[in-house]
Amino acid sequence: MIFTPQPPSPLVNNWIERHQDVRSFVLHLIGIPCTILGVLLLPIYVLLVSFSLFGLALILFVGGFLIQFLGHGLDGTEPGEIKGIRIWLSRRREARLERNRIPVALPELDRS
Repeated sequence: MIFTPQPPSPLVNNWIERHQDVRSFVLHLIGIPCTILGVLLLPIYVLLVSFSLFGLALILFVGGFLIQFLGHGLDGTEPGEIKGIRIWLSRRREARLERNRIPVALPELDRS
């Protein structure tokens, strides 16, 4: 059975739009797997308590993120992680302001 190609999801389209520069795209192709591999090695470190493995995992994780941030610097775009943190913080701030808002009774205007 052959399936017809499906259009990419909006997340993929958004990612492609934000990574137009070839250098940024290549740096992400290198940085993303490094970051993921660093995360996947951490549970193995916990089981083995190997400090050399922990060092490798940390270097891969941090290095992968730095490579991706370099790509965004070359591309002139904001990293998605930073954008997500800003949105999260602004929502928390709005919620806090809403909780602290004191309702004020407005006088009724006589419109005669």
